[in-house]
Amino acid sequence: MTISDFKQALPLIAGLLGCPAALAAVEIGGLDEELETAVRSAVSLSSEPCDAPGWRIDTLHQRAADEVRSALQANGHYSARIDSEIEQGSDCWVARIDVEPGPPVLIRDITLNIRGEAADDPEFESLLAESAIAAGQPLDHAEYESLKSELTTLAQRKGYADAELTESRVDVYPDELAADIVLELESGARYAFGEIVIDQDFLNDELVRRFVEFERGDPFDRDELTSLYSALIDSGYFGLIDIRPLTPDPERREIPIRIELTPGQPKVLSYGGGYSTDTGPRLRVSRNNRRLNARGAQLNTNIELSPVLSELWIGHRFPHGDPRSEWISFDAGLLREDSETIESERIELGARRSVTRWDDWQETHFINFLVEDFKIAEEAGSTTLLQPGIGWLRVRADNTIRPQRGDRYMFEISVSSDRLVSDTSFVQTIAETRWIRSLGDRTRVLTRLRAAATWNNDFQALPPSARYFAGGDSSIRGYEFRSQGPVDANGVVVGGDRLLVGSAEYEYRVKERWSVATFYDTGNAFQGTDVDAIAGFGIGARWLSPLGPIRMDIARPLDGVDRDLRLHISLGPDL
Repeated sequence: MTISDFKQALPLIAGLLGCPAALAAVEIGGLDEELETAVRSAVSLSSEPCDAPGWRIDTLHQRAADEVRSALQANGHYSARIDSEIEQGSDCWVARIDVEPGPPVLIRDITLNIRGEAADDPEFESLLAESAIAAGQPLDHAEYESLKSELTTLAQRKGYADAELTESRVDVYPDELAADIVLELESGARYAFGEIVIDQDFLNDELVRRFVEFERGDPFDRDELTSLYSALIDSGYFGLIDIRPLTPDPERREIPIRIELTPGQPKVLSYGGGYSTDTGPRLRVSRNNRRLNARGAQLNTNIELSPVLSELWIGHRFPHGDPRSEWISFDAGLLREDSETIESERIELGARRSVTRWDDWQETHFINFLVEDFKIAEEAGSTTLLQPGIGWLRVRADNTIRPQRGDRYMFEISVSSDRLVSDTSFVQTIAETRWIRSLGDRTRVLTRLRAAATWNNDFQALPPSARYFAGGDSSIRGYEFRSQGPVDANGVVVGGDRLLVGSAEYEYRVKERWSVATFYDTGNAFQGTDVDAIAGFGIGARWLSPLGPIRMDIARPLDGVDRDLRLHISLGPDL
């Protein structure tokens, strides 16, 4: 092989090794950045390597002017002047294309008509009103084609099975720098949902049909099918889900629906470990039977063990009413706490009914029965409580793992009466909000506020579960878990009947899964109106692990005798 042969073989060798040969330069002048990008993508010469044969370069160069002209016309420039030349350098050839685009063609007249039942459909009216196509604007063929596509897509989604574009044209008058647009859609009649056939044999048919929020005869809307698919996935009952609109029936003006379902894995066992400065090392084991019987009942068992907090919960729940959002559940639990402030063991039994109300608020009616043996400072006791109550919760986020925008609101009220089982009477309320907003691609601001109050006549009779304490990973960082609040005569924390804590945090993402943060926490637990707020501040790191966000913070308390730095490690969602 000669040296010349070797040089000719270099591009082939580079291609086999995955290293593309160098591309030649195509210089385009006279255009702004947006137009140049559009033109360059249309010019075939832009993708030719330096070693392309001469005959191919000549052929593509002869084609270049037409490619540039077509690209400019697509963007409304019909009177362009184009000059191009090719120079062969020592290592590669260079193409120079000079363009005078000329003034753009402006839209003069627009005729946009919707005929048929869709003429009175608000979604079609909104689509036309929001279109970028308007008289006096430069002609943009891409916008025109986009509007055509959006009209036909909307018609298909909303069940106008016979819809068609009866006229669609753009008349361009280059000498007048004007263009007229005519676009007419004949929608015909809107079809309804037809027969709904569900093919499955492992759940009660009546239960599965309660997932379907539309009925035969309702106006067809493909979004209803998307919503149904999401609900079936979220239920955990199903494996494969196939929802298909069948061939429209023009006589009945109906679109039949077929739903085919296969069972999902009924039993899920999960386990894991972790560590937080509040509870120390933690072991968790959970078992979820997501399909206990054909009526859709579920049985959940969860065990968490740590030196400070340990619990065993067994929960049985079943769908009631709308299985998307209405559930009745019964729970039983054993809980133990052994912290610097509290020693407590309690048994809880509970029943609750949850339903989704307006604007995605989840409303829960509950009644809890608990027996608690406890010791706080030198106080020891045993309490029996029966607490009925009601709560509301709403969580919204653009991303469940690491939201850039989201919020969480919670409010709960419960009562206890010594005239009905309980050893003491009180009214208790808890309110919480969390708020996340992004200030850019890499930054987030996170705030939280929690307020709670208990009204009763005998504070000493309240068990630890009905008192409030501050300090810890999710309270006021810089202080130990539940170490802050009102104290007794010996200076030992005994908790309060009020709580108000808040936090503000600024986070900056330095890598895909790593962020740094700075924060300020303040508030306290207190009694009555005697507020003695404390504060802590610090810096931290965030790692988006496969298990969820892990937070590592170094905080310094601003109040109290101990001003040492404290490490906080926690795992859990932002909202």
